Amino acid sequence: MWTLWLEAMCSGEKTGDLTATAQAVCDKVRYAERKNPNIEHFLSQCDAYLAFTDDEEVANFLIEVKQKILGLCSEFLLDPSSDISAYRHLLQKLARRRVRDPRLRVFTTNYDMCFETAAAELGMMVVDGFSYTRGRRFDGRHFAYDVVRRETDRQEFVEGVFQLHKLHGSVSWERQGNEVFESSAPDPSRVCLIYPAKGKYQQAFIQPHLELLSRFLDFLRQPNTCLVMSGFGFNDDHLSEPILSAIQSNPSLKLILTDHRCIEHLNNQGFHGSSVYWKKFSDLASKGFDIHFIGGSFADVVNLIPSLQAVSPAEQLANAIRRLGVGRD
Repeated sequence: MWTLWLEAMCSGEKTGDLTATAQAVCDKVRYAERKNPNIEHFLSQCDAYLAFTDDEEVANFLIEVKQKILGLCSEFLLDPSSDISAYRHLLQKLARRRVRDPRLRVFTTNYDMCFETAAAELGMMVVDGFSYTRGRRFDGRHFAYDVVRRETDRQEFVEGVFQLHKLHGSVSWERQGNEVFESSAPDPSRVCLIYPAKGKYQQAFIQPHLELLSRFLDFLRQPNTCLVMSGFGFNDDHLSEPILSAIQSNPSLKLILTDHRCIEHLNNQGFHGSSVYWKKFSDLASKGFDIHFIGGSFADVVNLIPSLQAVSPAEQLANAIRRLGVGRD
């Protein structure tokens, strides 16, 4: 968020000094915080201002901010030094499970294309709610589809297929009228994403975000479900509250919370930016609820996850032979 503030609001020297346009917009919407500026609070005041005032300068500035978001969340994948190996390892471990098991479901609030890129590099198929035709259009019914390999005398589910739910939209989504299509270069004024603002709660109840949110809520109610959360700040009440409610009402739900500052969050010793939900989950864990905490980055957590890849009959036989040979000359 701080990087976004610098990119959207400040001069090229990154000194923290506002550009002339940013200063003018701040004055119009009466955003006066300078010591600890918050991009979400600022954009929220812009939204509130535009709800009652038709101001072209403020409206255009919001479009410029969306353009900054598009750049920050997409251009880094073009950098050869960008490392998304953790995404590949996660999919290799969890998506290549036994075909009779439920498909892996990934829910993300990020706009970027990391999961799609990692899946493409691994040759995996992604069910993301978009059609499989030219001019891919979003339709929630596609989440009910799967991929089957048909041969002359049998059929079986294809390995490595997973579902991807981008709850806050994507840098590759564009609104065209009442429909949402995939686009390699969406217009910033029509891009379909929930940009950072305190009004995210209201934005989540329009399509296609409502469809994706409803599927996340349904997932939380399913029996024998495990939700692994990595790096989520619990700043989105429309997601945090349902998770808190689900862990108390679904006795078979297992919750694993991970963050590189997990210890600081749990201790909450004046740690700046720590959500109150960390203490709520910590209190529930102390009462015996199935909640676990792991300190570490996304890559650290992925390294700890065991591989769920299905073992073929040939591999089962080889493993059995190895076990028989243990301890023998």
